[in-house]
Amino acid sequence: MKFAAAIFLLLLACRAESATPVFALVDEFDREAAKPLWPGFDARGTPIELYDGVNTYLYRHPAPPAEFKPVDGHPGFFVFAGRHESVRANTSVDLAGVTTATLEGANGTPAAVLVHECFHVFQAREHRFRGANEATLFTYPVDDPQALALARLEMEALSRAFASPQPACWAGRVRALRKERFALLPNDAITYERGTELHEGLAQYVEGMAAGREEVRFRQFGPNEVRQRGYVSGEALARLLDRLDPDWKSKVTDSLDGLLPESGASACDFTATERQAAETQARADVGKLESERAGLIQAYDAQPGWRVTVETAAGKPLWPDNFDPLNVNRLSPRLILHKRMLRLHNDAGSLDILNHGSMTEDAGSQPLMGGVRRWYTAGLSGKPDVQQDGARVTVTGPGLKLAFSNADLEWHEQSLTLRLR
Repeated sequence: MKFAAAIFLLLLACRAESATPVFALVDEFDREAAKPLWPGFDARGTPIELYDGVNTYLYRHPAPPAEFKPVDGHPGFFVFAGRHESVRANTSVDLAGVTTATLEGANGTPAAVLVHECFHVFQAREHRFRGANEATLFTYPVDDPQALALARLEMEALSRAFASPQPACWAGRVRALRKERFALLPNDAITYERGTELHEGLAQYVEGMAAGREEVRFRQFGPNEVRQRGYVSGEALARLLDRLDPDWKSKVTDSLDGLLPESGASACDFTATERQAAETQARADVGKLESERAGLIQAYDAQPGWRVTVETAAGKPLWPDNFDPLNVNRLSPRLILHKRMLRLHNDAGSLDILNHGSMTEDAGSQPLMGGVRRWYTAGLSGKPDVQQDGARVTVTGPGLKLAFSNADLEWHEQSLTLRLR
């Protein structure tokens, strides 16, 4: 009994020690949120939920769910032992009817990232800059080398404008290059880029302001890093507009680039050699992307370990509830790799996978959003737990849960398949 009590006390001490960074993080968050970051925005007015790898903490929530308990010595904080099901990523969720900003990696994550997520709550509440249709990621023409070359020249022009004491000249070149590039893209791709810059780019801008960061993290983006590029271009455009027009925040509506100067002087332009180099590199990178896609499929399928597959009946596909747009790769016209998180459902049940990769094969009309014909995950380290009662099948494992009421189950060596009726 003494040994058990000692272990219990040790566990409590470990939990308390692991929790300490959470309270320090919130203190830093409050200091950063007090800065004037955006008209009408104060991140301290948003309830926050923090998972530190051990426990989940809730703060400033007006009606904490019953499973959260008060934290002694920390008024306003509530704790849940382990990862609460509502914490899937750095995002915002509806928790007990209240929109709440969530932080998945509270132990070691900068406080300004939480400000970023609170800004998304503000955006939704104010009905401004609601973001892009993430389904466009799966049809965006990432294999167009000319558009890619122009996107990279555009980012370089942004970088030069950012570094210049007289930014208007290169800012005008950014707008001119964007007009040239957008002529090559379908309308939904253009809308996606601008929406991502307004939603994620401005949140990145607010995050940088909160952290006191002065630089923009420019880099060269790969052909399929469209969403990642929008974070940086959106932040860079916002910082550039700070210098060009102090009143720009009251003027912005459906795009940031629409507030740039109309044209760039000839003094701020790329040489024919620079353009040619960008085009050559873009063609090479698009070709490399095609090879990498084939290699990723082969490498994923060759993983050792257990494999679980769900195959749907004709006309009864699975539909997406949630996915991580920063961690998806379209590998073929019908196959998508989800590297971190995915939720799917149909009338007979659902599947949920977190922090492990899985593949979806579309049902034929549109990647993912048109329904999923087949889903599978590979490389599971252990045999999943399977419960079967007639046609009702439940499969669980670390980060994995499947439950369907109309499944036939097939076993093979280190593999199981649910065929839905």
